[in-house]
Amino acid sequence: MNNDLVYVEDKQVIADSFYARYLMEVFRYSQTFLSTSSFPADVGWLFVVDEMGRTVAGRRIGDPLCSLEKSYPVLAAEPYIAEQDGNYTICVPVLENVWFPGYIGATFSQEVDSKCGFSFVQGTASLFRMVQEQYVAKSISACLKAVNETLHLDRIMEIISERLAASLDQTECWAMVYDAEQDISPHWTVSKKRIRRWDRHMIRDIHTVYTQVTHLFTNKRTQLTNENSNIRTLFDNPDAFEESYVISPLRYGEKIIGVIAVLRSKAQPISEREKLFVERFAKDLSLAVYNAMMYMRLERDEQKRTLLFEVTKKIHSSINVEDVLEAVIKNTKKLYPKMQVDLWLSHDTFSKLPVKQFTFDVNDVSSRAFMEGRTMLVQSKGDRALTLASPLRGKQGVYGVIELYTKESLSLHPGEIEYITMLADTAGSAFENAQLYQQSQNLIKELLLIDEMTSQLNKNIRLDDLLASIIHKLTETFRAEHCCILSRVDDSPQFIIQASTDKKEDNVLEITENSRLRDLLLNKESLLLADASGMEEIVSVFACRSLMAVPFIDNNKVEGAIVLTDSQPNRYTFDDFKRLQMLARHVKVAVTNASLHAEVERMVITDNLTGLYSRKYLYDVISQSYQRDACGALILLDVDHFKNVNDTYGHQVGDEILIQVSDILNKSIRLSDVAARWGGEEMAVYLPCVGDDIARQVAERLRINVMNETAPKVTISGGIAVWSRDNNELAVEVLFQKADEALYRAKRSGRNRMCEAD
Repeated sequence: MNNDLVYVEDKQVIADSFYARYLMEVFRYSQTFLSTSSFPADVGWLFVVDEMGRTVAGRRIGDPLCSLEKSYPVLAAEPYIAEQDGNYTICVPVLENVWFPGYIGATFSQEVDSKCGFSFVQGTASLFRMVQEQYVAKSISACLKAVNETLHLDRIMEIISERLAASLDQTECWAMVYDAEQDISPHWTVSKKRIRRWDRHMIRDIHTVYTQVTHLFTNKRTQLTNENSNIRTLFDNPDAFEESYVISPLRYGEKIIGVIAVLRSKAQPISEREKLFVERFAKDLSLAVYNAMMYMRLERDEQKRTLLFEVTKKIHSSINVEDVLEAVIKNTKKLYPKMQVDLWLSHDTFSKLPVKQFTFDVNDVSSRAFMEGRTMLVQSKGDRALTLASPLRGKQGVYGVIELYTKESLSLHPGEIEYITMLADTAGSAFENAQLYQQSQNLIKELLLIDEMTSQLNKNIRLDDLLASIIHKLTETFRAEHCCILSRVDDSPQFIIQASTDKKEDNVLEITENSRLRDLLLNKESLLLADASGMEEIVSVFACRSLMAVPFIDNNKVEGAIVLTDSQPNRYTFDDFKRLQMLARHVKVAVTNASLHAEVERMVITDNLTGLYSRKYLYDVISQSYQRDACGALILLDVDHFKNVNDTYGHQVGDEILIQVSDILNKSIRLSDVAARWGGEEMAVYLPCVGDDIARQVAERLRINVMNETAPKVTISGGIAVWSRDNNELAVEVLFQKADEALYRAKRSGRNRMCEAD
């Protein structure tokens, strides 16, 4: 055909004809295979009409006198021959084994032999069929070329659905893939938004729908259509699916890896040839889809290996239990983003991570996995359509369970289950190692604490300093906010707080009748309270949520206790509780020994009868005052006519008089002052940093108080000696000698008076 020939197109006809666009494109393409000499006349028309006889496109040969009609009265599957105005028109149907049905026609002058014209039109129709086949092959090859440019499965499915919908006029397409061997969940890729209603009706149980659809395919049934299946029964709202549809499987070997579906309004049902086209399209694209799925599987396997390596590296690079648990949860969520991840532990632990404690419900999946020591997979309805629980196993036992669950219906291949099991076993071994390391560290801390208490006792440390050191170490060891050591007052429900982290705390603690702390007294039990928020008697005393208390028991009686508290619940584990019970025994021994040591020291430096300090202790205090202070005063006292008291009332009353006088002295001086028994009925009071005037006032106060408060009434005489750095006589003996001389002068002056040294 010459290039000067032109097309004849009626746009309205093309718009009204269903296959007009495809018939026109195939017609144009077929003209490239026809030469001018092949047309049986010098002038005429070659045209194509649709199956309804409406003219779609034509080509003018020469300058024919007649015009091209808008339609021809064709009959299905029958040739059409008509004569008019010296011309005749021949139309041959192109209906069998074609993608887009229609008619090829030509108009000649009557000078052309009718047989020759009929043969030409038949030949052109055969050419038209081949061009249609090439058009289809070209559509599929173009789609193959596009999908081969990417390895991403989602993009490939988008290309397939879009190209297939574009190849068939007025159709919509959805495509779906599924792989049970990896986490490729059934999901749809659609060509238009209107088809989303399929997605909405299938999203509820997409795995079940997919399984039922694929089970409808057999070796003989390679497609699902309106005529041979009722797919509407698989959906919640069947009335929404009144379209004409055809569904073809994506196969690799005998395995169905996905499906492709084409939908169209029932007003223009999908033809048999189009159904074959969809089947061929799916068949030719299956390999590309399978390769993309294999690539995704390789990527996923590589990701799993990388994540497992990261988890293993994290596990082996850290001996902290918290780090191990965080690595397990974080990487499991990263690998399975569509699933929720919970970590259940069989023992109590304080962690900021989402760790749960077992309730050991026999019907619970995780409890069964823990007790049976194996991975369990359960599918059900509701919020947990699928639950997988894998135990954290170590060499010494099972420490917990990692649980994955989702409300969507998924299918985990045995390979995925095996991988999760391997991840859980790795985490279990690491958790066990971290626990053993932490236990060894705790044991070292305990031994160091015991060693330090023993060492401090050997240094003759003061009781207060020892208690302060123990409080500090206990707080550090158990990460406690508050710690105190209690000492019981005789057999009463009262405790004296010997040492505490809270300096403002009241010194006396009384346990009420209904308090849980009475178990310390009545049952001699240690207490571990995970959450004391509902126990007002605990909260009002310690203002805490977590509490540990261990009693000191001696001769089957509670003598005291250690109490640790924290404002957060579940702060202390059972291991902490056992360690505190063990340490409490050593703390009790240390406190008892330090108390005994303090008591021995007190007995050495005090008088057994009066409780006043000894003469030697007073001597040492004055010597230290010489080194430290600027001045001081010594008052020597003697009970007047004490021999008469003994003779009149007896020695027992005489001893009581000495005790009364001693008590009066202690009550009448400062805490920094020292009262001592000098010998017999003689006593002494030393006043550091005191001059003449204050010394006289204190001495006079002592004399008056003794005279007014003793029974039987006695009086005292005293001598006052004062020293300062201004004089050079800083010898203790000199000070005592001066005070003694002043005392004798007071006695010689009539007694019941105080005299100052010269």
